[in-house]
Amino acid sequence: MLAFMSGAITGGGLIVAVGAQNSFLLEQSLKRHYAFPLALLFVLSDALSIMMGAFGVGLLIESNPWLLDVSRWGGVLFLAWFAYTKWRASFLDEQLILQQSAKRLPLGPLLLMSLAVTWLNPHFYLDTMILMGSLANQWQDTKWEFVFGGISASLVWFLGLAMVGKLCARWLEKAAFWRWFNRLNALLIWGIAAKIATQSL
Repeated sequence: MLAFMSGAITGGGLIVAVGAQNSFLLEQSLKRHYAFPLALLFVLSDALSIMMGAFGVGLLIESNPWLLDVSRWGGVLFLAWFAYTKWRASFLDEQLILQQSAKRLPLGPLLLMSLAVTWLNPHFYLDTMILMGSLANQWQDTKWEFVFGGISASLVWFLGLAMVGKLCARWLEKAAFWRWFNRLNALLIWGIAAKIATQSL
């Protein structure tokens, strides 16, 4: 039980930090658009990465830093482009902004974008696969309790974020909200991209 709680607390602290996943999921939940399938995809990604770390895959990444470099620059390019689309959309006239906010992409492209904001972010590997994986191995016989604790934190956070966004959506149907949401979203994502580009991994 102690290992489970440690995994939940550690995992929760890493997941709650503002990031591209949270921003993307919040936007889709405010639009009431496939928020729960996307949340489950994020949870499954976390679960897979943490379990791979517990099996020692994180050591492979640590010993081959070029793998993180590929993820770093792929992520920087994708996030910079994604932020640019949000910034550009914020300057449309009110009618177009409302049309954009009501736009519903097919589930397939949304799932691909969700995978991109997750697996192209090197901090995803550092936090889940390397850090959580190495901590799990310190628990030895109870390491899977630690792993399931981390997965449980991911489940609670992402499903909770999807639910909060969906509950708030009814009050957020004004163009001014989406104009400033897109601008703040763009600045946040550009900040994440800059951090990834400049921070040593």
